Amino acid sequence: MKVLLLGATGATGRQLVDQLRAAGHEITALVRDPATADLAGVTVVKGRATDPADVAASVVGQDAVVSALGPRDKRDPVCVDTARAVIAAMQQHGVKRLVWLSAGGVGDSAPQIVKASFVFGRIIMPLLMKHPYAHHAQAEALIRASDLDWTVVRPVQLVDKPTGGAITVVPIGGAKIGGLKISRHDVAAWMAAELTSRAQVGTMPVLHA
Repeated sequence: MKVLLLGATGATGRQLVDQLRAAGHEITALVRDPATADLAGVTVVKGRATDPADVAASVVGQDAVVSALGPRDKRDPVCVDTARAVIAAMQQHGVKRLVWLSAGGVGDSAPQIVKASFVFGRIIMPLLMKHPYAHHAQAEALIRASDLDWTVVRPVQLVDKPTGGAITVVPIGGAKIGGLKISRHDVAAWMAAELTSRAQVGTMPVLHA
C-alpha cells in the first residue's frame, strides 16, 4: 500500500517507519523540516499536518493515512487541527483507510483506566493530562463522525523498552485492563498489521501489554 505517515519523526513514528517498511508498504512522510528527518527508504515531503493544503497535497495518490502525532506540550491542539485537515483531505481525494494513534483513558475508555489504576485515572488524567486528553477526545469525535474506514488506537503509557511483545486488545466495556505500560515497538507493529487486516475498523480499542 501507499501510506501517508504523520508524526514520522517522533518516537512512535520512527517505529512505524520500520514496521511499515518491513511489511512492504510505500511510505510518504509529511514533516516540517525534511533536512532533519533522516528517514531511510521514505519519501519525505515538507509541510505541516495541521495545514489543510499541505495534507491535501500529500494525500493525493495514497491508499491510507497513518498518524502517530502527539502534542508537543499540554495545550498543543495539534491532534484536533490535524484530524480536521486529514478527514477533509481524505474525503476530497477518496482515500478511506485511516489508522490513528490516541491514548488509553481518552473518551469512553476513561472508566477502564480508572479501574486499572486509581492514581492514574483519578489524579494524573484529570489534573496533569486534562488538556491533551481533551484534545485527543475532540480528534476522536471528528474521526468517529467521518465516513472513513478508521481505527483509533488507544495504548496505555508508551515506553521505549520492551514490554513482552504480547498485546491485549480491550474493547470499550471489555475485560479489565492489565499492565499500564506498552512498548512503542509493539504498538507500531500492531498499527502496521491493522492497516491491512482491518479487524478493528470502526473501533477505538485500548492496547496494553
